[in-house]
Amino acid sequence: MRFFYFCTFLSSVILVLLVGCQKKNAGNAKYSEFKIKELKEYHTLISNKNLLVGLPVRLRYDTKNKHLFIEDLSRQRITEMDDSNKVVHVFGKKGHGPGEVEGIDNFFITQKHLFIVDGNQYLIDKYSLRDGRYISSLDYEQFLKNKIPPHPPLTDINNIPFVTLNETILLPTQTNGRFLYEEINWKGKKLADIGAIPKGYKTEKNEDTYWSDLEHRNVPARDLCEAFPVNDRADSDDIYLVYSAIPKIAKYTLSGRKIWEHKISRTPEVDSLMINLSIRARVVESHPKVHVSLIPVRKYVAGRCDPDGDLFLITYTDLNFPNKYHLPMWIHQFDSDGKLVKRYKIVSKADVDLSFYPAIDFKKNEIFVALVFNNIGIRTYHF
Repeated sequence: MRFFYFCTFLSSVILVLLVGCQKKNAGNAKYSEFKIKELKEYHTLISNKNLLVGLPVRLRYDTKNKHLFIEDLSRQRITEMDDSNKVVHVFGKKGHGPGEVEGIDNFFITQKHLFIVDGNQYLIDKYSLRDGRYISSLDYEQFLKNKIPPHPPLTDINNIPFVTLNETILLPTQTNGRFLYEEINWKGKKLADIGAIPKGYKTEKNEDTYWSDLEHRNVPARDLCEAFPVNDRADSDDIYLVYSAIPKIAKYTLSGRKIWEHKISRTPEVDSLMINLSIRARVVESHPKVHVSLIPVRKYVAGRCDPDGDLFLITYTDLNFPNKYHLPMWIHQFDSDGKLVKRYKIVSKADVDLSFYPAIDFKKNEIFVALVFNNIGIRTYHF
């Protein structure tokens, strides 16, 4: 055990040195040269003492009524709070009955409803935003081409059910080898296929090949299809599709037509994620290879969209391994044509773990970030 922790510490030191060397070469043409805005100053919106939830993870902000929605991992519910930090509504709770949740994979807000994706029960629950009332559920297991296992709530929104602003549902279908998502309505009727399968994708999980790819800083074939959608708030009929491991952005209409597709410009902070994975692959080489499931390739892990259609993508901060120093949170801003235009860096102390599912108030230019594991609470950063 001591050896493992020593190796983890050693890998962090090596990572810092490697990333430092990369930053010296950041002026090289192979890297994007947009200036970095570092966000250090913050306001403690809700402290651990005043927090009305057990463990906040995912956050979403509704600019219409200035309310913050907080996923409470420990209680499996969504808490809605007003701008005075008072609870307005609570959506869901632990359980197996109507409107009760066993495991939250994600949640979504439309004009009139809030949806909770319960991956453990293969249900999507619909609630009224007006009064918090549970309305109905969609059992999506029957519509899956292949049964997918529940995802760890803290770490993954790739290839799980997604609710669009038009309240249609995108179901993951990458394992059938044709498309990434199938769009259905609330009654289960198929509407479209969305998302191209990248070349080289393979469903089999060859452990030796996976480790070799990681050690050589290549994206393993099984991770090429890791992708998550982001609603385009400038046009509810369009959607962004982010290939989180490659990384790449595509824009589609909800009828399935691809508008454009771009590979994302290289940056030192994103390249450093592959360096980190490469080091970890070597460090845990002597451990059982079952640990490979703990080191998935994730470069971008979440996204938010402003009213003009600009896309804000959040980088991986390594929350798979609590109680150790995590990578800074980077937020990259892309315009509606997929061009990188700004880079933001949020740095936290070693004892603070930032969840990589922030909420953003685009009117006040504020980023809401949940603190997990240590010093639990919620902060705001002005950008």
